[in-house]
Amino acid sequence: MMGYARRPSLPLVLAACLAAAACGKAPEKKEMATVARPTGPIPGAKEDFVTSFGMAPQGLDAMKPKYVAVSHSYTLHLPADAVEAAQRRDLDACAKLGCQILESQLNRNGYRGQINAHTSLRLPPAALAPFTASLAAPPAEIAAHSETSEDKTLAVLDVDKRLETKIALRERLTTLLRETSTKNVGDLLNVEHTLAQVQGDIESATAQRDYLRTQTEMVKVDIRYEGIQPDEPKPNGVDWRPLKAAAKDFADILVDSLANVMTFTARILPWMPLAALAGWLLRLVWRRWRRKAA
Repeated sequence: MMGYARRPSLPLVLAACLAAAACGKAPEKKEMATVARPTGPIPGAKEDFVTSFGMAPQGLDAMKPKYVAVSHSYTLHLPADAVEAAQRRDLDACAKLGCQILESQLNRNGYRGQINAHTSLRLPPAALAPFTASLAAPPAEIAAHSETSEDKTLAVLDVDKRLETKIALRERLTTLLRETSTKNVGDLLNVEHTLAQVQGDIESATAQRDYLRTQTEMVKVDIRYEGIQPDEPKPNGVDWRPLKAAAKDFADILVDSLANVMTFTARILPWMPLAALAGWLLRLVWRRWRRKAA
């Protein structure tokens, strides 16, 4: 009985194993605690991307670009006989600075000799200052100037996101069309039809994105040229000029009215025989109806 060794119980064996494992892990934890945590951004992370471009990591909003459409509106006063030359001068300066002409009008009022013009264009931001400096060149005078700004960031980001989604869908459809194992003509036609629709959406979104970026990357300038007639010297005695102007307006209005009457007559003249025939038929039917009623 003295040489018999008692077998250790299962709980004691488990406790010994757990103690040994704890002793083995303690140095590892201590060693990990001594490793200094890196203070800089992790390479390849979003913070590393922001810092590499010299921007402070202030969140996702700080990384979003801003798209702002800036427009200027000018009203110029100058002699009526100098309006056309001033507009042509500004258009030539615009062409030299690499601008885009959106609209150009020249209006003449033959009754009173008035003349005015309007020009709408887009300029690169660097060309705005030299162009606007030439607007006030004599004999032109800047009577009014206003500047407006409109944030287009949400619109541009929305179009870019939709365009990215459509392009990814086009890639998947193209891959499906090339690698499909089915020979069903109906399925192939459906995939091609969907691919054509997606391509149309991509082209539409691309055009919208390009237009929005043109609005934000260039500055719009609207110019109104208002010609001013020189004041005639007031004659001595009775000033008959208002009466002369009223008589001229009366003659102009009378001529316009006669022209409208002639136009109206020319329009209804071909229909007068038909109207007379319709009236005669109605009168004939009315008489027969009265005879039957009597």
